[in-house]
Amino acid sequence: MKRLSVVVVLGMLAALLTDTGTALAASPVKPVQTLRQQFVVGRGVLVSETHQTISKGSKRAYINRTTGVIGFGKSGVVGYDLTSKVKITPELEATFSDEELEGIRTPLRAVNVGRYTYVQGFDWGPMPEGTTWIRFGKSASWQNYGQRGDQLVDILSPARLKFVISKATSLRSGEYRGTLKAEDLYAELGPMNPEKQKISFRLFTDKDGLPVRLVTQYDAKEYERGSDGKLTRKMSAHVVDTRYHHWNAKVKVIAPPASEVVDFGDLPINQSDQSGAPLVLNSAGPAAKCGNHTLCQRLTTRPYN
Repeated sequence: MKRLSVVVVLGMLAALLTDTGTALAASPVKPVQTLRQQFVVGRGVLVSETHQTISKGSKRAYINRTTGVIGFGKSGVVGYDLTSKVKITPELEATFSDEELEGIRTPLRAVNVGRYTYVQGFDWGPMPEGTTWIRFGKSASWQNYGQRGDQLVDILSPARLKFVISKATSLRSGEYRGTLKAEDLYAELGPMNPEKQKISFRLFTDKDGLPVRLVTQYDAKEYERGSDGKLTRKMSAHVVDTRYHHWNAKVKVIAPPASEVVDFGDLPINQSDQSGAPLVLNSAGPAAKCGNHTLCQRLTTRPYN
């Protein structure tokens, strides 16, 4: 139960998308072309992100902050190193025990190199002695396609950046605003695309046309733990505010030592249930073993092809 998501007033959800703060200057340079120019081996961009979630049933709210780096190769993103932390609010302190809060305070770090993502701080039962990282990409995957941190829309892909801009219905100086359908955004992935969602967006670019901020808002079905300890499925409202800065920064993303890594499928808890039968996971994870709805949302059992 390492990863919840967020706390703030309902009004902040609307505020992030309706704020009429000063937009950055427009540029004659096309964002897609400018983005491609950033794809240099050993270079990348720094990221800082805030994800706010409010459960529409309980009105419970959470906030999660992510920072780190995304590395590029000649043709695009080749890896990332991101660390996320939950903001501990008085509401969380009143809801969870000291032991649970200790787990929530533990940062969640995800390092992606090639087809594999290594995650540290993700509680999924006992770990083999000496291991601290869980590897995804073989028996299960970590997050949806193109997702890094909590941002669902991948504007670091030239094709998807072009698609997002094409859906803008309002254009101010350096700002694109509109609505996306997730099934259209990831249409090329066929039946393995994310759940059908409408995603409102505001994309800001700098004077050179590079993305510097992406704010998205959407509703989603998630699991939430009730006072009785049981998980129930409820609708929640999300706002993800991602800032991209220090473009062309030197970035080197390295996988953790193999001796400290265990594959997700090899974890003892995933070998069998109490009856000895193979454990079957769904997109939300086994309810008895998943203590946090946001973590469950991030975990899928779709292997990479």
